[in-house]
Amino acid sequence: MVNLMRPPNASTRDTRPANVKAIYREMSIPGSAQIAESSQVAEVLNSLVTGVSGVLQNNLVGIYLYGSLVTEDFDAGISDLDLVVVTNLGLGDAAFASLQELHQQVIGSYPAWDDRLELAYVSLDALRTFRERQSLIAIISPGEPFHQLHAGYDWLISWYMLRETGIALRGPDIASLIDPIEPAHYIEAVQSHIEAYRDSVESANNKSNLSYIVLTTARGLYTVLHGQPTSKVKAAAWAARAFPKWARLINQALRWRINPQSDSPSVDEFRPSVGAFVNELLAMLPQKEDAAKAKSAPDT
Repeated sequence: MVNLMRPPNASTRDTRPANVKAIYREMSIPGSAQIAESSQVAEVLNSLVTGVSGVLQNNLVGIYLYGSLVTEDFDAGISDLDLVVVTNLGLGDAAFASLQELHQQVIGSYPAWDDRLELAYVSLDALRTFRERQSLIAIISPGEPFHQLHAGYDWLISWYMLRETGIALRGPDIASLIDPIEPAHYIEAVQSHIEAYRDSVESANNKSNLSYIVLTTARGLYTVLHGQPTSKVKAAAWAARAFPKWARLINQALRWRINPQSDSPSVDEFRPSVGAFVNELLAMLPQKEDAAKAKSAPDT
């Protein structure tokens, strides 16, 4: 059985062609073999890994899979594919243009994956220095075209999850490329992230955005209170049990995640309930000053 935290042969660079179906047969993920055989997931991954490798060639360090596909929460009908591509150096203009063309070719071949690919291209130096400074990375994600942005400490949540759960489809163990991140720093970052949703409720302009806020707030609170990450679906089940008055809202959010038109309430009718839900859950977060005092208190 493969340890998801550490891919096999992590100490040596794997230069073999990607064979994602074979990788999935070895993974200790429930249903992974069925996913590989019965859907386009493995085909899309193979196309991306092969194409990215061909474009980057010697500039490629590794390609890493993370997100719902490695956390037992993947839904082949709606989930995104999350990949991080680590490079020796940043992307030049020619490589950026070629990768943009590659993404469009993959979407053209597999239209069901339009707006469901999330690939981040980050240099080895950017991963190792994100705590100290921002670096330019390139990303394509749902709702956004392929573009470049500056990423630094604000990407700690993503890099923590990548280090802890990422699986190498090409290259060395991801843990050898990112310095250890303290779990407490991850928890603090999650808390800061979901606290910002107080302001996001009013600006959300569709049911999908409100659904995302409900499920991500639940997941964030679970993470902070339990000290470990979880998925949106698992967090929703927990929150429905822990806060039964909000069970109907949480179930609506799950339905809207799949089909935003599945219920009749409009965005404006749904918004007040989402705002009240967010405020109630965020009120349960520990005060940051109290948390800081607890961490600095001497052991007894």
